Amino acid sequence: MLKNKYILIFITTVLLFSLLTNPAAAQDDSLNIAIPGRAQTLDPAYLQRVLSDWPVMNSIFNGLVKYKPGTFEVVPDLAEEWEISEDNTEITFQLKKGIEFHKGYGEFTAEDVKFSFERIIAEAANSPEAQSFINLERVEIVDKYTVKLILTQPMGRLFTSTLPFNAGLIVSKEAVEEMGRKEFASNPIGTGPYVFEEWDVNNNITLKKNDNYFAAGAEYSEIVFMPMSDPTSQELALQSGEIDIGQLTLDNFDQISQMEEFEAEIYPDLAIQYVAFNTSKEPLNNKKLREALRYIINPEEILIGAFAGKAERAYSILLEDMTGYWQAPAFKLEDVGADYVWNLLAEAGYPKGEGLKLEYVTDANEERRLIGALIQDQLSRFNIDLNIEALEVGPKIDRWQEGSYDITYARFTNTVDPGYNFQWNLSEQIGKWNLFHWSNEEYDNLWQEAETTLDSNLRAENYKKMQQLMNDDSIGIWVTHGVKTPAWTTEIEPVFSPDGVVLPWLITSSED
Repeated sequence: MLKNKYILIFITTVLLFSLLTNPAAAQDDSLNIAIPGRAQTLDPAYLQRVLSDWPVMNSIFNGLVKYKPGTFEVVPDLAEEWEISEDNTEITFQLKKGIEFHKGYGEFTAEDVKFSFERIIAEAANSPEAQSFINLERVEIVDKYTVKLILTQPMGRLFTSTLPFNAGLIVSKEAVEEMGRKEFASNPIGTGPYVFEEWDVNNNITLKKNDNYFAAGAEYSEIVFMPMSDPTSQELALQSGEIDIGQLTLDNFDQISQMEEFEAEIYPDLAIQYVAFNTSKEPLNNKKLREALRYIINPEEILIGAFAGKAERAYSILLEDMTGYWQAPAFKLEDVGADYVWNLLAEAGYPKGEGLKLEYVTDANEERRLIGALIQDQLSRFNIDLNIEALEVGPKIDRWQEGSYDITYARFTNTVDPGYNFQWNLSEQIGKWNLFHWSNEEYDNLWQEAETTLDSNLRAENYKKMQQLMNDDSIGIWVTHGVKTPAWTTEIEPVFSPDGVVLPWLITSSED
């Protein structure tokens, strides 16, 4: 009997030690997901970084509609059904009943829809998403479960990118009013499949399963979003077991994707990556100088050096099969010769590039530093000095919005509707997300006209003209749409959007 007692104690001790030294074994019901840097906010009305903010928001909140998983087809979510008036200016939504907000904040009703959308369009709110609802005049409450959107004019992208993306997510009116905007941004209350639990000192964000979710529930009881700015660090974390899903570098994709314990895919990206010139301040308020830089900076070298030659060159803000695609010229140095560029520099007031010093702001991660170094080398061939400042996300965004730089490199996530993609370059976005700090009244008017028509041909023509205006003013250089390279352990079965963004609440165990 005594012998059996010692055996039992020994077994218990071994099991306990195993759990303590193997965290993954202790948390089989938890998922660790890497995001590319610290999330900036969890308030849908103020999203700043799609790749870091959106996967978390998308797990906490619902919209009236959503993209059907794995597609860009729009299907009902919090709404049961809807009707659209003949003139396309009134959309009446019938809401699902009995849906509860997290943490005891009560039932979701028409009041929350009205509050969520009208707080975005309120001038005092200064929401960057206001243009996503550019034609929304007001929201009327018909009854507790019926709400009507009143538009000043039709909105071509209302259902393609506004309502199913972050601007369309519904927040708890009671929670926002009780906490205030600042506190709500780090303590979100939604109706989604996961409930916000913690945002810790390491900037990890922990969500717990919503046991009262109105749709099919998530399988895992906990998700931890872990910021890792470099794909290299995500690769190491994946191989060490620290995370369950992350991104691979293109250099190592083939090697890691062939390992038995991992699976990986390459997805086309909807985003656009580009070099932006700050057109509002000296010296790049000089168009001749911008024209010269457009020949000096070589996207092909960037693609080879920073993307292992596996990402294709972009010639438009849009993908080729999108409404309004227009292909910009390549601006290859070999086509015009170095003398042509030297002449442009001289006309701009910088003969032989002498005395020209530029400030370059970029992200503090390996890929962006490398892109900066490549551009620095290219400019040096024309005697132009480039000072590189690699900043964390918050300080970088501050510099972007105040315009205290000459050149920057950015990646903006697009949607399937071009109206969303072009809105960030409007005059109203200067000081927000217009990284060119460029204002063009004709561009603004063309965008407004495209937003207020359902005529796809007119929209396409306007978008082409808008791209030509950007090209004529030499405001920057399209580089690539890029790719997404998610990899995950074979123990899980993830679900992705068509452009490779993970849908965390749909992840299941491969054993199922």
